[in-house]
Amino acid sequence: MYKNLVTHNGKFHADDVFASVIMTRLFPTLTIVRTRDETVTGEQSNFVYDVGGGAFDHHGINDTRQHANGVPMAAFGLIWQQFGKQYIADLNPDLAPAITQAVYQKIDSHFIVGIDALDNGVSAYQSEVFTVPDIINDFYDEDDEANSFDRALVFAKTILENRVKKTIAKEIAQQDVIAQATFVSDQILFVPISGPWKDYAEQFDQLIFAVLPRKDGNWMIQGVPVAHGSFEVKHAIPQIKEEGIVFIHRTGFMAVVDTAEHALQLAKDVLNGRES
Repeated sequence: MYKNLVTHNGKFHADDVFASVIMTRLFPTLTIVRTRDETVTGEQSNFVYDVGGGAFDHHGINDTRQHANGVPMAAFGLIWQQFGKQYIADLNPDLAPAITQAVYQKIDSHFIVGIDALDNGVSAYQSEVFTVPDIINDFYDEDDEANSFDRALVFAKTILENRVKKTIAKEIAQQDVIAQATFVSDQILFVPISGPWKDYAEQFDQLIFAVLPRKDGNWMIQGVPVAHGSFEVKHAIPQIKEEGIVFIHRTGFMAVVDTAEHALQLAKDVLNGRES
């Protein structure tokens, strides 16, 4: 067992704060010591991250460790790589291994990579919009450093736990969708239940539309995005006027109709160019 959790003092950033969220969850009896004192960071009985030049410090000139997309790792990514699955299991100990693995990968690629990118100054992730690292930075108070770190830690804990729990729920629901979905053709996927479908659908290059139910009793045709996270779809639905069509979004990414049969037929008609 470690003696203390050790990270740097001074200005904190999102990567060391979120790394601290994971470590305090897994080692709740340990105290966080924030220092750059080498007698502390070099103490073998301490778990040291984002400082000290060890395995969980990313500041070395020759450090080439990176995420799958090439973004350099910061402390958050390094800690997640080692302890992420353990953290997920601590939040939900009854998960199947396949779900744990999927959640582990998605948290890394959809959340942590952005934190690490901004910490490492990767320009592609810079934004004029207020980001999570900006929010963490705003907690910092030079005159009240210890308490401001603690406040940032509480905030980051809420964000990470919520993100992981939401991702777990989505993965479980997606397994139900996958089990019940059927391909009407290479271009149309029929999903008889509500649930997350896009991650699954995006795996199939030829897939154009998904047909699925809505909670209001109607059915929806939704276009498959051209890429993950894109608002652009592979084939927009034109503004068709016919009985049973409730609504077609002005961009054509989705349409709402009265029945499943109508939705399937309309999807086929759009693909075949019959758009009366």
